[in-house]
This record gives sequence, C-alpha cells and structure tokens, in this order.
Amino acid sequence: MKKNILAVPLLAIAAALFAPLAHAAEEDVSKADPARWHKADDTPKARYRNLLKEANAAHGEALQACKGMRGKEARACRSDAGAAKKEDLERAKRIYKDYRETSRAS
Repeated sequence: MKKNILAVPLLAIAAALFAPLAHAAEEDVSKADPARWHKADDTPKARYRNLLKEANAAHGEALQACKGMRGKEARACRSDAGAAKKEDLERAKRIYKDYRETSRAS
C-alpha cells in the first residue's frame, strides 16, 4: 500500500518535469496538395464532371460496405447503393442543367 502512495506523487512530478519536452510531430510540408484540389470548377461542365466523380465514389464506398454481407442482405445493400447512385446522377443532371441555364442568362 505504501508503494502505491509513493508512486502517484513520483509519477505526477515526472509528468510535470517532462511535459514541456513533449511536442507534436513536425508537419511534412514537402508534399503539397494535389493541383486538382486548387483547380476551379467554374464551368457547368466542370461542375458536372465533379458531381459525377462524387457520385461514383459514393457508390464505390457503398459497395465496399456491402462486401461483408451475404445473401438477401447483400442484394438489398447493392440495390440500395445502385438506387442512391441513380438519384445522385439525376441530381447532378438537374444541377448541370440549372447552372448552364443561369450562366447563359447572365
């Protein structure tokens, strides 16, 4: 019991002494952001392509989540993923059409 009583204050003192020496790791700035992150998607076509990429990526992630499933559950999961992709693609088309029409009107 006495050993535990001594250990707690010693650990507190050690933590107080060495706390200023602890610091976060340096950030590796040698790797810059990919150039595509800084390209503007100002045109209707570029925005549409971006939405298509996002829809396909979301579909891929949804299919990955279905991989651990079997039978009817897996079929339902893949069906839901396909339906969500279809909705995303339809939404992308609507956005493209609206954006194209508003950019022409300006």
